[in-house]
Amino acid sequence: MPEGPSILLLKKQLQPFVGKTVKRAGGYGPMPTDWINGRKLKEVQTHGKHLYFIFTNGVVQLHLGLFGDVLINERKKVNRKFFLEFAKGEINGYVVSVKKIESKEDLFDPRTDILSSGFDAAYVKSLIGKKPEKEIAALLMDQQIFSGAGNKIRVEALYRAGIHPLSKAGKIPPKALSKLITAVRNYAKTFYHNLERAGTNKDFKAYQQEHDQQGNEITMKYLAKEKRKVYFSERVQKLYS
Repeated sequence: MPEGPSILLLKKQLQPFVGKTVKRAGGYGPMPTDWINGRKLKEVQTHGKHLYFIFTNGVVQLHLGLFGDVLINERKKVNRKFFLEFAKGEINGYVVSVKKIESKEDLFDPRTDILSSGFDAAYVKSLIGKKPEKEIAALLMDQQIFSGAGNKIRVEALYRAGIHPLSKAGKIPPKALSKLITAVRNYAKTFYHNLERAGTNKDFKAYQQEHDQQGNEITMKYLAKEKRKVYFSERVQKLYS
């Protein structure tokens, strides 16, 4: 599943379409698209793992899910779930989910978006504090708390902060929790810059690794409830329980 950095890069790549008029919108999804035809694309915005196409008469919220893809001026040999065609160029979505939102007002809270300039670490810390019995691994994937964080960011931030993924949120000392929140932000930015420069991110100290750079063994644990794997070092990362 794409994480926040991938969606933010997609926003940048879509900027040439801003201010352009949609000649034809469509797709086989359930959302009607007639309301978009003839309208100018005012903005493209992101929040966490969501992409937003903003028009004067409504907003399209797009989510790529596990297998979705958005292509610019390219098509696959399968039907498009959602598309926007312009006089020059087109945006094609495959296996995506889309829905119309009437207004962008109160659409999302920038305080939780890990790549937003409006991110508020103190606010995020307060949200974590409301769920003291939850494992920190689960909270890092909660999009109401860490919007844009996915498994790669979760694994790397926990390793870099020295916190075991199965630690209880309420047992983590405030200083360590602040370090984790900073690590989430910093790694998300690193992830984005790597994508922007090289088209890929391979900066992993724990994710899918067998040993870290110091030779410490990396353990993999399958979290059955969320059907995801986490990677961590028993030696480097402290378990708060």
